[in-house]
Amino acid sequence: MPFELTTSGAVLFTRVFGVFTAPELNHLASTAEIVEASHPVSLDRITDLTVAERFEVGFSEIFYFAIRRSTQRFSRVVKSAIIVQDSVQFGIARIYEALNENPQIEIRILRSVTEAQEWFADQAGGTE
Repeated sequence: MPFELTTSGAVLFTRVFGVFTAPELNHLASTAEIVEASHPVSLDRITDLTVAERFEVGFSEIFYFAIRRSTQRFSRVVKSAIIVQDSVQFGIARIYEALNENPQIEIRILRSVTEAQEWFADQAGGTE
């Protein structure tokens, strides 16, 4: 499984690694939905793409993932930080950000987990 998903405090943390494919993206979505359903208060999330070797997902897979996420309802607006280091990772994150139509998911593309934690700590949650 080329991802790990853990919860720590009020954060759902996902790290993608190796070669990440469309079936694995679907599996990640299913796993996240199960974890989310087990928490009475919706969790902010960090998705770290920085150690992935290669992505075998394209626009259509990200589009369907975004549609799937758009149907989710949360107990509050959640902050979703996507951590990237290179242009491919940024492109994938940017496509998802552009396709996100769920008003309860606020996405920010960042360069480090520390930046994400600082954003989460900002209760105002304003955009830059």
